[in-house]
Amino acid sequence: METYAFSNPNGLDETQVRTIITNAGYEPDDYTYVEGDDNTVMVFAVIPMDLDDLLAHAGPGTTVVLIDLLAFNAFGSATASIGNLLGATSYGVSIAMSAETVKALSAGGYSLYGFKGVKTKARGGRPLVWFKSVDFGLDTEVSWEVQYKAYTSRSEIIPNGQIKGLSSYAADLGQKLEVRTPQGTGTVVAGTKGVISIENLTETLVTCGISEVVDGKAQPLCAFPLYGNGLDAIVPIQKVMLTFATDEVHTGTVIEKAYSQSILIDLTSDAHQKVSYDINKGWSWGGFSWAQTVRPSADVVPLLIETSASF
Repeated sequence: METYAFSNPNGLDETQVRTIITNAGYEPDDYTYVEGDDNTVMVFAVIPMDLDDLLAHAGPGTTVVLIDLLAFNAFGSATASIGNLLGATSYGVSIAMSAETVKALSAGGYSLYGFKGVKTKARGGRPLVWFKSVDFGLDTEVSWEVQYKAYTSRSEIIPNGQIKGLSSYAADLGQKLEVRTPQGTGTVVAGTKGVISIENLTETLVTCGISEVVDGKAQPLCAFPLYGNGLDAIVPIQKVMLTFATDEVHTGTVIEKAYSQSILIDLTSDAHQKVSYDINKGWSWGGFSWAQTVRPSADVVPLLIETSASF
């Protein structure tokens, strides 16, 4: 099922949305409608509609956005504003541990590291340390928001190197960062729907990527080379890798191999999952298909950087 959000600051109701759908060539009775209290109408569709067709018949001032249904459910309100739905959807993982494991992790100088996945057509990208924390206990909650930034940096992408000196700009899916100076500064403009794009309008190589909010702060989660006059398009995906390790590395550090046994969790079908960790037995989650273990020193690049010829 797909979810469409119709919005107009001057007012919008179900009747008007039905007219848009009819004019776009679809049968309005095939869909379910929920009117919000902020001039938005949510449309739930078993039969998908082409977004460009809807926008072509939406009329002045009306926007149409395709929303992930899981994001809508995670927010929990059919009358919430479209801005909140798009900008602050929460995802999370709960980690259960015994007192003995927590004590051993603390005594051994372990940190909890997190890494986030993306999909792209670009080559040469590497995942980064997304977050690092020593704040863990018997029940540890890791949560993040669907809230992104596009960034550039002059740092090189080298194994265990840190990407620093970011020029960051708030960017949603469907927007593009145009890099206008050799230093990496630029402007966010309209882009290609469904992706965050970074276009280099200079003749200088820069590093680029996207950041996502975790613990209230946007942290970079990937890095790609962006050559002069080039374009990289990135789609964030809801896959996260977690690991406890004693490695002394900072956020923004390039990673190619797993520091220790890790768990890769896919939250595409559920915005929140529960797992367990034992310092001797490792990760467990009931053996469901939404997770897998990653062995120490395994190549994590293809796990966290999914390359595709199309999105």
